[in-house]
Amino acid sequence: MNMIETYISNIFDGMNKSYIYLWVSKKQKVVYVGMTNSYAGTFGRAGAHVTKKGTLRKRFIEKKGFEINSVDDFRLFTYLLPNDYKYISVEKSYREAIEYLVQKELQIIRGNLNPTFDVISWVRQSPRTNNTEVKKIANEIVLEFIQCY
Repeated sequence: MNMIETYISNIFDGMNKSYIYLWVSKKQKVVYVGMTNSYAGTFGRAGAHVTKKGTLRKRFIEKKGFEINSVDDFRLFTYLLPNDYKYISVEKSYREAIEYLVQKELQIIRGNLNPTFDVISWVRQSPRTNNTEVKKIANEIVLEFIQCY
């Protein structure tokens, strides 16, 4: 029997919280950027990504040509956004702006990291991308990601 121990306590609580998250596989050289304000946090959102119709699963198959199930090094990096109404409300333009800026910056710097990677997520442009606070948060996420990568 092979036990897998997973700590979820710090990504399960989505009550009045929102997150930016990155799925990362160094072996497959892919990064997927997402955002959520789901009640189940990124843990709950992660489950939706790997269902048969999940966007991470679909994008991975499109890029790599095989199922995600055999990938043994996927990690989920989760970044808690400020506890401010503009980030945790149903209205998502602030979260989308951060998600967009993070993905854009990762696409720019990916060749400087080892191993390099493809960003396989698709994010939508947001009118909030010029907001100073949004830019600062996105930059902090990217810098923290670089240190962990």
